Amino acid sequence: MKLAVISTLIAGAAAFAPAPVANSGSALSATRAVKDAPAKGKAKNISFGEGNVNPTGLIGALPPVGFFDPAGFAAKASPEELIRYREVEVMHGRFAQLAILGFLLPEKYAAEGAFGDDFLAPTGTALEVFNTDPLWVGLTLGVISCLETIRLLQTEPGTRTDAKILEVGLYPEQSPEKLAEYSLKELQNGRLAMLAFAGAVVQELVNETPLILNLQN
Repeated sequence: MKLAVISTLIAGAAAFAPAPVANSGSALSATRAVKDAPAKGKAKNISFGEGNVNPTGLIGALPPVGFFDPAGFAAKASPEELIRYREVEVMHGRFAQLAILGFLLPEKYAAEGAFGDDFLAPTGTALEVFNTDPLWVGLTLGVISCLETIRLLQTEPGTRTDAKILEVGLYPEQSPEKLAEYSLKELQNGRLAMLAFAGAVVQELVNETPLILNLQN
């Protein structure tokens, strides 16, 4: 329960993360291949042969694992489902990157006594917030739920990971190749952050030691 709630708690700023390049027009775009595929209801669109090839057109197939789909989700998915899976993966990766910061920064302040001796007491772990500030946790979850509901209502499938970063000029070089590179970096960092966040939660539940202290030691 704590894992589910804390991941949602830290996710509010995800809309400000760099947008992927699924709509950039690049041949390396994350969803172009499946978007261009003819829709035939729920017909499945992938057949894996030898060599673990990537017939989907999705970016992220890197050595040494290649196109990593051990559970076979992509092999069973229609083009529309595959687009949704990639959007969900990108958003979860953004949430996880923010969640790691949501562990380290409060724990650093708690160790320094910046907000008083009772902040994240007694263990000093980020998960202690459920015991010390349940009201703020509830309010934060409510605000995030409202923002996420608005985001879903105002967007369409295939565009829900677009945070409108390109429109404000954050990335001056917007060639298809460069945008595909940015998208791949975001995807890989998100995957790493999801693994790191899961490890951080388990570690704190087991030894009740702040993540920041484990890193320092």
